[in-house]
Amino acid sequence: MPTTTITISTKHDKQVIDITQRVQQYLLQIGASDGLCNVFVAHTTAGITTGEAIEGTDEDLMETLEKMIPAIRFRHAHDPSHAPDHMISSIIGASLTVPVRGGKLLLGTWQRILFVECNGPRNREVGITVLRD
Repeated sequence: MPTTTITISTKHDKQVIDITQRVQQYLLQIGASDGLCNVFVAHTTAGITTGEAIEGTDEDLMETLEKMIPAIRFRHAHDPSHAPDHMISSIIGASLTVPVRGGKLLLGTWQRILFVECNGPRNREVGITVLRD
């Protein structure tokens, strides 16, 4: 079960980064053929999802997620001001599993693997694990 970790360096407080090519490159590097590829972010203010990666969709995604979080008095003990970042991360999720066939990620035509930063800028670690058939 091949595994690696890549570092994502974000530049903004809120940011969406297309990491599809980095994941695909790892599949080529290890000679993956068929199986499953799991992408996992080990942080509580970042997430992994799929979506379009064309101009403007990153801002649309972040604005939509931010509007989902109600204006409540958060009880987050160490810093209530970034509690919404934790909520967005939980809604998105920390992992994604994509089928692999013939060494390629089986994503839809416009579908990309997106890393979502909710509390940057930071260096984030993303794990990639391949389960081979």
